[in-house]
Amino acid sequence: MKNMLPFKVTIAAVFLTASVFTQRANGQTLVSSELITSLTAGQLTIPFIFTAQFDVDYYRITYNTVDVNGEPTVASGGLAVPRGSACDIFPVAIYCHGTVLRQLDVPSENNDEAELPQRFGGIGYITAAPDYLGLGINEGFHPYVHAESQATASIDMYYATLEFIESEENLHYNGETAITGYSQGGHAAMATLKYAQDNGLSEEMGIVAAAPMSGPYNMSGSQAEVLLSDEPYSNPGYVIYLLMSYETAYGTIYNDLGDIIQSPYNETMLTYFDGAQNEYDMDVPNGLLPNLLSEILVDSVLTNMMANDNHPIWTALRDNDNFDWAPQVPIRMYYCSGDEQVPFENSIAARDSMQAKGAVDADAVNVGPGFNHGQCVIPAVLATRTFFNNQTTPCDLTVSTDDFGSSRELKAWPNPTSGPIRFSLPEARGIFAVYDVYGHRVFEQRVNRDEIAADLSGFASGVYIAVFSGEHATQRATIVLE
Repeated sequence: MKNMLPFKVTIAAVFLTASVFTQRANGQTLVSSELITSLTAGQLTIPFIFTAQFDVDYYRITYNTVDVNGEPTVASGGLAVPRGSACDIFPVAIYCHGTVLRQLDVPSENNDEAELPQRFGGIGYITAAPDYLGLGINEGFHPYVHAESQATASIDMYYATLEFIESEENLHYNGETAITGYSQGGHAAMATLKYAQDNGLSEEMGIVAAAPMSGPYNMSGSQAEVLLSDEPYSNPGYVIYLLMSYETAYGTIYNDLGDIIQSPYNETMLTYFDGAQNEYDMDVPNGLLPNLLSEILVDSVLTNMMANDNHPIWTALRDNDNFDWAPQVPIRMYYCSGDEQVPFENSIAARDSMQAKGAVDADAVNVGPGFNHGQCVIPAVLATRTFFNNQTTPCDLTVSTDDFGSSRELKAWPNPTSGPIRFSLPEARGIFAVYDVYGHRVFEQRVNRDEIAADLSGFASGVYIAVFSGEHATQRATIVLE
């Protein structure tokens, strides 16, 4: 299927690219920064699951970027800065958030969307979390799952972050950048990596790894198939959001929402998808819409899509595919096989295509067999942490220690593993145990030596926490079983 992009979009793409380069060259990306909260490592720690090693100062920053037409605009984002240690040089992480409907359900508002970037800060990453266009302080309709604007908003925030770092006396960037995000943020993370590579920015940005999580990378394939199957879909509001987003970006989807959306939804949904409201989250339209696409879209739209590969909706979906390319840095796509919102086939299609095209190191990893979209967050984030720690040179990312009387660390290798694994223990005597991400103990052994071997091939693939408890120390390490 040939991708026939509208002339308007082609010109806009030229301006988008030019604007990113111009802003970077002028060094005028950062507009403002404001400290909005400070958190201790203890506040960021989740017992047995996630241990922070740094305190975090969390900022709201505003910065120059461009809109979908390449025009200058100002966007916002959250910035997590590790503090409270002799360390002052860190890698940067770009974290792209998932779907939100309310204008201020974004990282810069220090709400639930800020928790993941704050925790990445707690393990030693200066973490930039863009709000995206149409969210936070940026006005207008959010271009939902629009690859290019997600990428430019993320990349411009990266350059704003560098300017912020330069303004701080005791904060330095080590030159390494890792990119991640969950759900819509997985798509945005993938788009950011691809945009940087396509535009020759990867080396300049120091990108060393990416870990998109549970994202819809194959919009015109794996994601469209589940919607067009006319099987019940858990989040029908996403369809409304997507179509209005692509009309905003391309101007080719409809003249009036009633052209594509059945009555009464073409009118009732405008209350929730007005590009400004901050009262209703996605659960509200999801609860009011039917779960079948055939009961939402006008009949002629589905008929025309089935008959015409170059229907404007297909064209827009293909323009936002970002699975069929070859990343030149290591990439892991973490997913769960029970995901009811984003079919895991998105990750499989991306892996297969990337490997066929000669990607440097691309794989898709099922971190939660049978887990749904919400359950997948914790194991995907833990796997991302382990992957990033193996790809970057962090300031001080050792495993957690409750008692620093031990000079040795709990280490695991190879990690990730397909089953066989060895552990170096901080002491020769103690209790060694393995837990799943929900705190269930799946293995326990009393040890009297400082190194043990194990075979985890009988366990389901996913993320596990190894815990050693000895006389002088209790230490933890994350294991990824592929």
